[in-house]
This record gives sequence, C-alpha cells and structure tokens, in this order.
Amino acid sequence: MSSALIFGGSGKCARHITRLLVSSSYTVHSIIRSPSQTSELESLGAKPIVQSIEESSIDDFVSTIKSTNPSVVIWAAGAGGGNPERTRSVDQEGAIKCFDSIAKAGTCKRFIIISALDVRDRESKPEPEWYNDSDRQSSDRVWGAIAPYMHAKFAADRNLVTQNGRRRLEYTIVRPGRLTEDKARGTVAAGKVHLGEAVNREDVAHVVVACIKNDGTIGMAFDVVGGETPVEQAIAEVVKTQADTFAGRY
Repeated sequence: MSSALIFGGSGKCARHITRLLVSSSYTVHSIIRSPSQTSELESLGAKPIVQSIEESSIDDFVSTIKSTNPSVVIWAAGAGGGNPERTRSVDQEGAIKCFDSIAKAGTCKRFIIISALDVRDRESKPEPEWYNDSDRQSSDRVWGAIAPYMHAKFAADRNLVTQNGRRRLEYTIVRPGRLTEDKARGTVAAGKVHLGEAVNREDVAHVVVACIKNDGTIGMAFDVVGGETPVEQAIAEVVKTQADTFAGRY
C-alpha cells in the first residue's frame, strides 16, 4: 500500500491532500504541532504525529521518516508569515531540515513542496519574460506586503534545487498563487501563468496529488493559479512543455 508523510498536516491544503490520498487508499501520516489537532486529522483518516518542526532535529525527523516509511513526503507547513522569526524558522530552516532528513533517512526520494507564486531572486535575475505590467504590479505588492515570507520560501527552494546533487531527492515544487476557500473547480492554469488569478486550496491539493501520479514533474517547479484546464491535463502540459518557472531565477 502507498503511504505519505505530510509535514504541516493540520493546514488547510494539507487536509484536502489527506482526504484525497486516503480516498485513493494511501496511508497518510501527518506531522502536527499540537495534540488538540489530533482528533480532526484522525477524522480525515490520517495517522497524526505530534512533532514540532522548529524544535525537532534532523535526526528526529529521520526517525519519523524511517518509522513511517512513506513512498512520498509532502511539505505543506508554514508559519503564516505574520512573525518574521517564526517564518524563517519554519518556512526556511524547517524546510531545509526536512530536505536533509529525507536524504539522510535514505528510505524515500519522492518529495513535493508547496511553495508560492513569484518566489524568485528579484535583485540579480531577470523577471519572467511572460510577465506584463499587471504582473509587475502584483509582484511589487506581494513582496512589499510579505517580504519575510517570500524570502524564506525563496531560500528554501533555492537550497532544495542547488543542493540536490548531494541529496538526490525526486522533488517537485508547486507554486500556487493567492489561496482561497472556494470550492474546488477541478481546473487550473499551470506553468508560466499570470499573477492576478487566485486559486482555491482544494484545487492545489488536486495538483499535488496529480504530481505524485506524474513522474514527469520530478525536478520541476511550476506556478498554479485559477484557470479552465482540468488539473491532470494542466500538469501533463507543464511536463510536455517543460514549463519550469524557477529555473534561471535563483
């Protein structure tokens, strides 16, 4: 039976991912921060593990990975961006600990991380060539509002990509735009997209699950916003066109 280990299992996207995977007969192990979140995760069919991302060491995570023996690890954790110190501790340092622990455990290579749209080196790398004036305004607005979050995501993603020669993870970076609580549409726009459209969390969860099923996404990073293309078709098109939106921007 296939199994998954989700870091940040109590998050809204993670709960949708859990439900989708459980319905596909996955065993889902879910790392959560508080014992108070246990019953809700169990009601979704997950097997909760109370473990602090901030306080755990690499060896602590290695033990968790070895004991759960997942076929895929999913990073859906985040500090929310409100506290810069916690954002750095979770979204950057915690994520990098996760990368290192997967590699050190040596039992699973497949890894999917939920990052964010427009995460890139804005100082020394050119902007995406498909951006228009509206995209530039959106980029300036988001980076101005939540810069610590964007910098933490960028540092983690850059570390994942540039250090993968030694880790050899089979990673995919999913980069959704502004997230909403709307009902799933089952359709998205993926790859080289514009920044204005929001995307609901449930459709992002469907994208993550589609990536698990599509090995062509291994080694890729791509953007996701609301759109009209069925999820699996959108992911297949990303793979076909090799629409990596982080390459050359770190």
